[in-house]
Amino acid sequence: MKKAVGIAIFVLAIFLLAGCWDQRELGEITVVTGMAVDKGENDKYILTVEGINATELNKQTASGFAPSIVYEAEGNSLAELTYKVNEGISRHLIYSHMRTLIIGEELAKEGIINFIDFLERNREIRDDFNILVSRGVRGADILRVTYQFQKSSSLKLHTQLDTMMKDWGGDPGVRMNDVIRSWTSSGRQPVMAAVTILGDPEKGLSSENMKKVTPDALVILDSLAFFKKDRLAGYLSLEDSRNYLWIQDKIIKTSLTVECGENNILGLRIYDTKTRITGEMQGGQPKIDINIRAEAYLDGTQGNSQFDKPETYAESNHCAEKHLQEIISGTIMKVQEEYGTDIFGFGEVVQRQDYKDYKKIEDRWDEKFAEADVKVNTIVKIRRTGIRTKSFLNEVK
Repeated sequence: MKKAVGIAIFVLAIFLLAGCWDQRELGEITVVTGMAVDKGENDKYILTVEGINATELNKQTASGFAPSIVYEAEGNSLAELTYKVNEGISRHLIYSHMRTLIIGEELAKEGIINFIDFLERNREIRDDFNILVSRGVRGADILRVTYQFQKSSSLKLHTQLDTMMKDWGGDPGVRMNDVIRSWTSSGRQPVMAAVTILGDPEKGLSSENMKKVTPDALVILDSLAFFKKDRLAGYLSLEDSRNYLWIQDKIIKTSLTVECGENNILGLRIYDTKTRITGEMQGGQPKIDINIRAEAYLDGTQGNSQFDKPETYAESNHCAEKHLQEIISGTIMKVQEEYGTDIFGFGEVVQRQDYKDYKKIEDRWDEKFAEADVKVNTIVKIRRTGIRTKSFLNEVK
């Protein structure tokens, strides 16, 4: 009996201690950190992948070779191309750590929903990577530009967008689930950050680009790309992109330059802000109320504002509130009048808060959005003025 139990335990241990069926040695794989999808010939796709050379990313083991390899292949679908790229890359590609997906502008204008289905369906690809549009250049060119501090273009972009969002705003922080949710919602259209190349894309290919104080080519955050369904419809400026984030209650920190009186300019650092939106249908037309509350400290002045008096705070708060109300309202009016597509998700707000009336106009929501009465209410409180209340500027003769 004991012998039979021992054999059973031994057999069970064989199954429990077996290695992974799909294991691969580190020397056999290359981690893909970024992908770009561009339009090819005859309705085909061009897939470009960036695989990192881990040895060159480590200062102790770097020997001067390229920090990553960028290779492209053309075919009928991404499902095919993710494996076909091995025609030029010797190692097995791992896509689970991808940080950036760049969609070429030309392809974005024609529609992207078909290949996004593959990315959402694939079990090896996570849904937490940045999705970007390359404006004025091929997506593949973005992946090829080298950079001094982070030698992988994809990892540089991922960190760059994250830092931009935390310090100023401008990056909507769009991920796979956000895009799909917008496509399947009748009250919101998708948006993505748009990037481009400042300088000469051809010179950005060389490792010499990393060694210059002023690089010949640099990938920059350019604007906010917005869609109608799955097709690129246009772009908004970085300032509008920041205002979009404010409406979405996604601002972490940002800075404002506010005119307050004659020849008096305030630099404010916003460090705490909250946005609340309500919406309903009134007389067949949408009515949207946006309430924004923000706290700030004074970063600097150009003028003679003296913050040793309570009335100065009150006046400055009023100027900041008026400025914030104007820029937020301006962005909304621009989208309403020029594009007539709801990128802000006001339709989702009305759907939640006035479901019965919303269902009556659901199929025509973008038309209703263009006619919506949107009111922006702002409250700004300046809490601190730095290490002094009186500026030395009024003492300058």
